Amino acid sequence: MKNRKIISIVMVLQIILLAACGVSKDTNDTKIDTEQVDKDNEKDNKNEEINEEQDEGQSIGTALILPEDDTDQDTQIYRDFLTGKSELSLAFYCDNVFDEENYGTYDFGDIRDKSISFMEFIDEFEKKANVEIGTIAYAYIDCGDDGKKELALDLKAKSGSGPFANDYIVIKDIDGELQLIYTLDGECGANGWNDLNEYGYIGTYGQGISTSRYHEAALIDADGNYKYGYFNYSGDPGMDLEQFYEINAGSTDYEKCEELNEAAEAHGIKPMFYEASIPDENSNSEEYPKYYCVEFYNTSNEIVDAKEIKNEEFYMNIMEVFEHIHFISKEEYDKKIADRQADIGLTDKIGSGAIPEYTVILNLK
Repeated sequence: MKNRKIISIVMVLQIILLAACGVSKDTNDTKIDTEQVDKDNEKDNKNEEINEEQDEGQSIGTALILPEDDTDQDTQIYRDFLTGKSELSLAFYCDNVFDEENYGTYDFGDIRDKSISFMEFIDEFEKKANVEIGTIAYAYIDCGDDGKKELALDLKAKSGSGPFANDYIVIKDIDGELQLIYTLDGECGANGWNDLNEYGYIGTYGQGISTSRYHEAALIDADGNYKYGYFNYSGDPGMDLEQFYEINAGSTDYEKCEELNEAAEAHGIKPMFYEASIPDENSNSEEYPKYYCVEFYNTSNEIVDAKEIKNEEFYMNIMEVFEHIHFISKEEYDKKIADRQADIGLTDKIGSGAIPEYTVILNLK
């Protein structure tokens, strides 16, 4: 860039000298057009100014574009934020959401009392999450199904920038002030992911020990509060003996596990296990009560009453391995989960809501 300036200056000096002497300089029978040189120099200077602005580290590479049909007055406050006409408060998030033990939340405590613009928030988020954002998409959701919209953002990282492929951000109008109410990383460890649906329901899914599938339920209610539901191993119809054995037998004695499986199969029986961690009013996040049940299926995939096989040796051997576990009936197990869902307001409609379709509004690649 400095070399271009020096060349431009030399050319201008040559032109001035030639003009002062009234001499026209020929080079290969072509005259130097002093007017054109001036235009070229002006163009170079403008390009240099643009390059200098880009070199100074502007975070915005392209303009934010909202769809033309996004005109609902109920969501105008969010469009004003996206287009730089209003600001965001981080106080609610800092006071109610941030948890230093939760890797999916970020510490904005240093700017808790500062209202920030949309692009200031994006810059701050990149710092806190240690990620470079590639694209930003948005959607409106209805947390708690109360008819009032919230703004959800899907922030996708640039390729290879990690630590997460994308983060979800939820912003809510609380008494006329925009508040950050939740951040959620789209991935959650190996082979896992998070879904945020149209009613603020957060479903976490992934692969646990062996091939067992786990599921975690939570939601953001109509007031913007995060409510944790429960965690369970949610295979269909449950975990097989090997999966449950790895999690709860306290050893990796695969030979023993194979013996139990073979003995059950010899009787045409397949045991399936269920496990859930469900909070109650007396528990903390490290000591959620656990509930277990086991059902037995025959070769026709029909449930066999445990009373019919309780005297069989294979059944007694299985129960002996897990004698430290108290099994409840499937009815009791399902009721524990249903009661927890009711406690946090997780209705069938909220839990089965659709995943929002996000519209890309900014590309920073």
